Amino acid sequence: MKILVYGCGVIGSMLVHTLCRAGNEVTVVSKGAWGDVLKEDGLHIYHQFQHKYTTDHPKVESALPDEHFDIAFSVMQGIQQKNVLPELAKADVPVVVLVGNNLNAAETENQLLELSDSPKSVLFGFQGTAGLRGERSVNCLHIGKGSMTVGGLHRELTADEKALLDRAFYSTGYKLAFEDDMEGWLWCHAAFILPIVYESYKCGCDLRKASSKEITSMLNAAEEAYGLIEHSGKKIRPKGDELLFKSKLKMSAMKAMFYVISKTKIGELAATDHCRNAVPEMEWLDLEFEKLRRDSAFHMPEWEALRNSMPDWEAVHEIYDGNRKKEVTRSDNTILKIAAAIFAIGGMVLVIRKMKKKF
Repeated sequence: MKILVYGCGVIGSMLVHTLCRAGNEVTVVSKGAWGDVLKEDGLHIYHQFQHKYTTDHPKVESALPDEHFDIAFSVMQGIQQKNVLPELAKADVPVVVLVGNNLNAAETENQLLELSDSPKSVLFGFQGTAGLRGERSVNCLHIGKGSMTVGGLHRELTADEKALLDRAFYSTGYKLAFEDDMEGWLWCHAAFILPIVYESYKCGCDLRKASSKEITSMLNAAEEAYGLIEHSGKKIRPKGDELLFKSKLKMSAMKAMFYVISKTKIGELAATDHCRNAVPEMEWLDLEFEKLRRDSAFHMPEWEALRNSMPDWEAVHEIYDGNRKKEVTRSDNTILKIAAAIFAIGGMVLVIRKMKKKF
């Protein structure tokens, strides 16, 4: 298969590696110094959990090539996807998969289709990967051979689309989980993140200061966020998550997770360090939730109290933006520990979300 990939950071690199392993003809659009490294050296990845190095040699372009592709993946944050939509829309490709957090999925899909001269199917995906991209290589953290949740905005994938994706990852061991409503899935995934963000900024990015009552408030706020999502007409996904806050066992497991995030070194590295270094992304997620909350006029007292307890976003930027250069100077080993912790917490969330009705 001929496959086009936009974006080759940590997540994109793992995706490119997997697609190359499947024997596909992979073309990466990557600009600047990193694109030059890929052309000169190939894609070098150290797989942290697997203790192995891999090297792949995809074709690298600085701009969209004038060729036909069977499928394209755009791998970046939702706030960055808009920047590549005009170029991606010109691609001669029938299926485009937008990979990453995106609370503007419907708007993104509409913009891409409006800009495209040829018909395209737009899918959304979320890959469970973390790590660090260095100057000439990538340190990557992933479980097993990697995995992706993928689906349409509000629809089941067609048999042809599933077959196309299965073929792209054939024989790699990479797991595909097909979802019937990725908008709902992405919103539910974000619903767990923001209460932790609010409490982190409230505590000066030291969640050890959070009391038992405040930890419970984070969990209650997440429950309210699920109520908002359902009230707004979006679907709770994955299926079964509508019972997530109605099970005593699941609630106990989630409360334990929030305690781990708040009171342990893992939580410090995962939650608070990420909040320090990703203020624009956290603000974007917050503003999208606030738009939905205002439009729905949904009562969320725990959420609102938690959000109002943190400094405003202007103050948060003033406090943490100036520290970014200092944070970047950390050793690779420390940053990888942070990435591993973030990955671990994300995995805990996904495990809890997958707990079924039998509990």
